[in-house]
Amino acid sequence: MRLSPQLPAALLALALAACSGSDPRERNDAGRAALGRGDARSALTEFEAVLGAVDAQHPEHFRAALSRCEALARLDGAAARQSFLELARVESDQVREDDYSLICSALLAGNATMDAIDVMHAGHERFADSPKMKAMVAAVVAAAEREETPDAVRRLEDMGYIGRAN
Repeated sequence: MRLSPQLPAALLALALAACSGSDPRERNDAGRAALGRGDARSALTEFEAVLGAVDAQHPEHFRAALSRCEALARLDGAAARQSFLELARVESDQVREDDYSLICSALLAGNATMDAIDVMHAGHERFADSPKMKAMVAAVVAAAEREETPDAVRRLEDMGYIGRAN
């Protein structure tokens, strides 16, 4: 029996596909690694693949959803804000103050100060007495003042974060 010359290439392709991380944990890990390299687009692809493959009860779902928000923060601040605040609403028992801080910091790094204000405010309302939230408020205020973003500074003033004691 003679084997087709394409068979070794096909077998190699199948082996590579099997190793490419169809496992949700592996895909999440690959996405986190891509974020660490600064490749938010590839990371987003990995996280969205996990979210499309598992249901909300799967242990990797929340990790992918939160990491997706972090990747989005580097690409589209408004989408990241909206996704994270929805995640915080739906998964309020899982979203911690560290998560608010993570997404807020990513938004600030992505120059999405107005979106960071919304995430910061939601985190501050939920964890008002937390030193981490107070530090996050200070970081957002400093970013708004440093960037000389009149709309952001005005919004923080209107919300009582600038000009009054919190």
